[in-house]
Amino acid sequence: MTTRRTPLDERESVLRGAIAPDPEERRVDPPELAAVELFASLPQAALADLARQARLCRYAAGSTIFEEGDHGDCMHVLRSGAVKVVRPSHDEDDIVLDVLGPGKVFGELAVLNSSPRTAKLVALADSITVVVDKVGFDHVLDRHPAAVREMLGTVARSLTFAKEELARHNRALEDTVRERTDELRRTHLEVVHRLAQAAEWHDDTTGRHISRMSKLAYKLALAAGMDREQAEMLLQASALHDIGKIGIPDRVLLKPGKLDADEWELMKTHTTIGAQVLAGSSSPVVQMAERIALTHHERWDGKGYPDGLSGEDIPLESRICTITDVFDALVSERPYKKAWPVSEALAEIARMSGSAFEPWLVDVFLREVARDIPSD
Repeated sequence: MTTRRTPLDERESVLRGAIAPDPEERRVDPPELAAVELFASLPQAALADLARQARLCRYAAGSTIFEEGDHGDCMHVLRSGAVKVVRPSHDEDDIVLDVLGPGKVFGELAVLNSSPRTAKLVALADSITVVVDKVGFDHVLDRHPAAVREMLGTVARSLTFAKEELARHNRALEDTVRERTDELRRTHLEVVHRLAQAAEWHDDTTGRHISRMSKLAYKLALAAGMDREQAEMLLQASALHDIGKIGIPDRVLLKPGKLDADEWELMKTHTTIGAQVLAGSSSPVVQMAERIALTHHERWDGKGYPDGLSGEDIPLESRICTITDVFDALVSERPYKKAWPVSEALAEIARMSGSAFEPWLVDVFLREVARDIPSD
């Protein structure tokens, strides 16, 4: 008789070398996950949900948890034991990049985007890990959108500290350690990107504004003559345009009525906050995201903020994003407004040509991009 495998069986089968823990060890308690920096700001309900999604695996000393290049779909929190992070070497012994003890986390990039493993993990002692897979992590994000902004703030602060640490020790780092730091930076960027999108649920019940405006920006960039590589970079970078809103208090960000003068000045600082969060990166995508975060509220006529830039002094990527951001905001329903009909939103974009927007880009948007947008 053939036993039918369940999806959970299939997920567990990819955990190389894992041994099922004893029954008394199988429980994952929320406080254990709360000790992980990434999850520390989650409320109890979300932590409990994440704990239910997690599972435990035991690894004998000397066993391989995963190989470099393996398909990745889960992260591990080391409950007990020790593991080493290694890279293959032409010499007899592999290069040990790091040794991790209880409470440490590895595999974050895999749980975010199923990236191949970037190093080999080997158990130095009998070890038990708490495994959070991509499916379970996405489930918790979907069920608890209100917690995402707090999580985003934690990640943004962690990214800032990581950059400061890199600046202090950069000259002393060996190439292998520097590669590990770059990997951590990419992991933080993935987290920020995903949580920036989820944070839109705070004032966008569909949580799709970032995705829609980024895709429109990509189409407008190509129609305006930008090469595909730059346009794809814009697709990724534009998703971070409002990352600075993590620094705006909810009393201002979620206020249903009109902001007073002081509140408006505070709201406008999300541009400079976003640029500060993204500053100092060597990644071209993050550098573009920094420019967009800072300048996506500048206007063609010079009446925007924060610096009152005008015309072609505004980066091209921001001149593109400004149009797609405003258009999608107009056609989106929010707690404080109803969605505009597409025809009226397009008419408003045309009306603002030469004031808020570059006229030539508006013409391209209306002629080449708007034709693919579903009508009312």
